[in-house]
Amino acid sequence: MGERISISKAAKLMGINRHELCERLCSAGIEGFEGKVELDQVKSISPKLTIDETSVSERLRLIRQTARRRQGVAPPRKKALELQDELDRMHNKWLLERKKAQEFSVLLDAMIDELGHWQASEDKNKAKFAIEFSHWICKQFEG
Repeated sequence: MGERISISKAAKLMGINRHELCERLCSAGIEGFEGKVELDQVKSISPKLTIDETSVSERLRLIRQTARRRQGVAPPRKKALELQDELDRMHNKWLLERKKAQEFSVLLDAMIDELGHWQASEDKNKAKFAIEFSHWICKQFEG
C-alpha cells in the first residue's frame, strides 16, 4: 500500500479543482477512502505530474514526527492525586458554604420567631412594624 494523500492536496499538485479530479478518478475507476487516494493512482491519471516521492514522503514523515498537539485541543490530563486534591478542596469549600447556609437558616428562624412575638406585642407601633416587615419578607421569597 502506497502513500495516501488527500484529494484536495492531489488536486492542488495537479493544478485542477477537486471536482475535476474526482471526475477523473471516477472515470479511471480509482476509489478514494475517507477523502484520500493513493499517490501512485493519482500519478497514473496524470502522467505530467512529477513529484519527487522521496521528498514528499520525507516531508510527511518529518511533519508527523515533529507535530505537537495543541494545548486547547488536548489539555494535559491530571493525575489521580491531583484530582483527589482538587476534589477535597471543592468538598471543603462546599462544607463551608453549607455551614454558612445553615447559620443563615437558624438566624432567619430566630428572626421569624422574634417577629411573631413583636406582632403579638402590646405596643401598637411595634406590632404594626412587625406585620409590615413580615409581609415584605414574604413578598421577597415569593419572588
